[in-house]
Amino acid sequence: PRKPSCRKQRTGQAPTPRTMDSEAEITVFYWPIRFRGNFLKYLLEEAGRDYKTVSDYDEIKQALDDNKTSYPVFAVPMLQIGKFRMSQMPACVLHLAKMLDLEPTNAKNKSLALMMLLNCNDILDSVTMNGGHYKMWEAESWKKFMEVRLYKWMGVLNAALTQNAPFSEDEDIFFFEKKVCYVDFAVLAILDGIIDEFDLGEYIDQFEFLRKHYKQMSARASVQKLWAVQKPKDKSKWWKWCGGQIQLSIEKSIKACQKK
Repeated sequence: PRKPSCRKQRTGQAPTPRTMDSEAEITVFYWPIRFRGNFLKYLLEEAGRDYKTVSDYDEIKQALDDNKTSYPVFAVPMLQIGKFRMSQMPACVLHLAKMLDLEPTNAKNKSLALMMLLNCNDILDSVTMNGGHYKMWEAESWKKFMEVRLYKWMGVLNAALTQNAPFSEDEDIFFFEKKVCYVDFAVLAILDGIIDEFDLGEYIDQFEFLRKHYKQMSARASVQKLWAVQKPKDKSKWWKWCGGQIQLSIEKSIKACQKK
């Protein structure tokens, strides 16, 4: 009779990011501003993972140009885990979420969560006019943006939060499955700019659930730990939200609108 094989049978499944990356050194390459880099950092802080940051221009340029031993990338944020590296904020966030168990469990919710992350990425581009590559904000254009497009986007985020209703007044609210996931931190990263950087808390007060969500997320220990570095008590020492000329144009436009 034929002896049974002692070899392990293949399951047909590749190693997951969680098993591959559990002990590898993690580095986040991004400029010394909050913006897209915080989408990654919030997840690492929440999971209690140690990581390094690289924000020096020359070091970032060298890392981006290094195509000899790793996959080519174009821009930051760039995530490096061991020898593996990748860019594009949504892709990096999704990889970390899988690795750190910060994504929904239901298959449909996984797809909706990705949709919400891409919504947040679109909001970043809308607020900053695609990084200020083409033009800057002026008072009238910013006012119209707040009244129409930004209002609609905030309404979408607010309505998504109601999908977990009903909930008690003192209960934390999350976007999916009544537990924190990467979408909650992505929305936090958006509101951090609108509420804290640009002082538009009263504007967000129009969206009841969104305001409550920001209040609870900003109080999390992991968030406070990161903000203690990026947003000290002296606001003049804060890391900028999006930075550059585009942030200056937003601030100038908000002030001009408030005077009218």
